[in-house]
Amino acid sequence: MEQNPKQWVWIAVALAVGLGGGYYYGNMRGVAKEKAAAETRKKAAEAEAAKAVNPFEQANVNPFEKSPTNPFEDVKVNPFK
Repeated sequence: MEQNPKQWVWIAVALAVGLGGGYYYGNMRGVAKEKAAAETRKKAAEAEAAKAVNPFEQANVNPFEKSPTNPFEDVKVNPFK
């Protein structure tokens, strides 16, 4: 069973096309995964920054409890008294 030289060329071309296609497919999947991971990291960073900026995010912390006086203590509501 003798093989034709043209057959070896076609085998080499098919192998090269298969390798090129596999490389391209793998590269595109890797790029897509990296973009998705970057988007996830970006959203997590935005949420963390929003939490750091908002002083009322923590329910057990009252920013006004350290105030020494009541600002409404000396307010005269009734002008006739």
